[in-house]
Amino acid sequence: MDLVMSMDHLPVLGETVVTDNFETYPGGKGGNQAVTASKLGGDVKFLGKLGDDNYSDQLITELENQNIDTDHIIRKKDSNAGIAMIRVDKNGENSISFTPGANKDLSVSDLKENEELFSESEILLITMEIGENIVYEAVRIAAKNNMFVILDPAPAPNSIADDIPEMVDIVTPNESEAEIITGVKIKNKKTAIKAVKKLIDMGFSSPIITWGENGCLIKNNDDFEIIAPLKNINVIDSTAAGDVFSGALAAFISKGKSIKDSIILANKAAGLSTTVNGAQTSIPSLDKLKRFVD
Repeated sequence: MDLVMSMDHLPVLGETVVTDNFETYPGGKGGNQAVTASKLGGDVKFLGKLGDDNYSDQLITELENQNIDTDHIIRKKDSNAGIAMIRVDKNGENSISFTPGANKDLSVSDLKENEELFSESEILLITMEIGENIVYEAVRIAAKNNMFVILDPAPAPNSIADDIPEMVDIVTPNESEAEIITGVKIKNKKTAIKAVKKLIDMGFSSPIITWGENGCLIKNNDDFEIIAPLKNINVIDSTAAGDVFSGALAAFISKGKSIKDSIILANKAAGLSTTVNGAQTSIPSLDKLKRFVD
């Protein structure tokens, strides 16, 4: 659950900023991506762990309202949902602190008990808001079942197991995550290309660096290409933009669109999400996205 305050500017160390608003929004990277994929036409099943608190009840209800199969969400007694405390400034930039709650206790045995999800599904979309060893085991199970794997490495991992990159079809770090993973400081297109090359050298076949107001950088055949961001939009809150990108990418690939066309549409969906407050509340519907594209 996202606990959100909007304010003129983000506080610096030791500063208190007074504001006049507070809202709660259903969120979580996995939740945001699942809702995006479902709203944009995907058939989504969710695997994760929640507590027995009121926030957990609300989050499951919200997922079910978006036609997401929640039968494989595990409830942990005497635990709580993940919580993100989010500050948003007048330019739509944000600062976030986060505790994963029950989801930090998702285990390898939980994956194995739900392995039928991997055998009956086509795409695994996974983030790093669960334990690194759990993420990597899920990727291995997905690869064994010939799934298409999209890894959103957020928050950026401390390390990536050597066997994982070649099992990942698409990896989608933002610029700060790419810097942590590759050690390349991204300042411009030249250094962003250097980071993409480093990801390829690590074994990732199709890296995409999502780059905020600069769009996203991809390798297209032998060239490196920037997919431009939306222009002339009123950015209010960028909180879930990266999640919307990944969820939309998965949805459009599942519908048979090419990877490049899926990236272009995902980039537009992410841009539209920044024009509305909140995380899951900001995700555009397929009709809204189609009207915008048209």
